[in-house]
Amino acid sequence: MDSQATVPSTSAAPHTGTTIVAVEYDGGVVLGADSRVSTGTYVSNRASDKITPLSESIYLLRSGSAADTQAVSDYVRYFAEQHEQQLQYSPDEPVKVQTVANLVKMMNYQNKHLVGAMIVAGWDPVEKGQGYGCPIGG
Repeated sequence: MDSQATVPSTSAAPHTGTTIVAVEYDGGVVLGADSRVSTGTYVSNRASDKITPLSESIYLLRSGSAADTQAVSDYVRYFAEQHEQQLQYSPDEPVKVQTVANLVKMMNYQNKHLVGAMIVAGWDPVEKGQGYGCPIGG
């Protein structure tokens, strides 16, 4: 065994970012997110809600720039409502999770200056519980 092995320092704080997760299971999907908002090493808000509803059964999990991801959620919520109205969806047949995820991905792709990775997750009667990753840049 090498006597010169380097031991990692335990005095330095770990570098962490936002944690968001969506786990699909047989009956739906479970969502989770941390609640801290930070700017560098400064924690500006310890109780932020990073899970945003886009429709009655579809949610957006946000990480990255809070302003950018909130703007995306506002636009996508509006577009999803318009989509439901134009296609005259009934409460028994809401907008599909995949459709909303594609709207988020399209917003990210068309606005590459936005800094936010997101997860769209939810439940619809056709595909049941689903989760879609929406990386920075679409």
